[in-house]
Amino acid sequence: MCICYILLLFVRCITMRAEEFSRNILDLDEKMRFAGIMEKSGHLHARCKKEGREEYLKVKNHGISFSQTAYIVEMRKRFSSDLGELRYIVYSYDKAKIFSIPLTDHIVVFSTESSANAENILEKTLEYINTNGAKLSLYQPSNIINEDKKEMLRNLLESDISEEMIAEQLDLDMHTVRRLIQEMKR
Repeated sequence: MCICYILLLFVRCITMRAEEFSRNILDLDEKMRFAGIMEKSGHLHARCKKEGREEYLKVKNHGISFSQTAYIVEMRKRFSSDLGELRYIVYSYDKAKIFSIPLTDHIVVFSTESSANAENILEKTLEYINTNGAKLSLYQPSNIINEDKKEMLRNLLESDISEEMIAEQLDLDMHTVRRLIQEMKR
């Protein structure tokens, strides 16, 4: 067996892509509607939604909702020295419940039917995160980025556009953008 293949199998065992992580959270309970992983900036890495479920938020409101969630989680973390670590935030609406759970530099977000048992869902989700969160790999290896995106990144960088704007324009996470910029400077 080729050493590269063995290494690839090993890496797969110790890492999990954001899409798989989100899908596994979505599968924890039948009342789950949506699950995703996002950066503190509100940039969504991955999202999965249950088939056949109506989307309550219009597409233009998704970005606002994610940005607001990221902001609120970061603001609430400021009280950690007084109150302890922030474990989660839950919003309960007539049509759905929305959950946000900080995970290192990211946020796990998901929603359920309004009739879902929030405590039960949180218990399952927190257990899953505690068991599998260390395996989560959110950042794409730079060799996955195609040459067209690298060229666009070069052009944006030369235009003195901020890294955050570059990430948004190229739909990349900040870590990948920073790593690509470092590679370009070599």
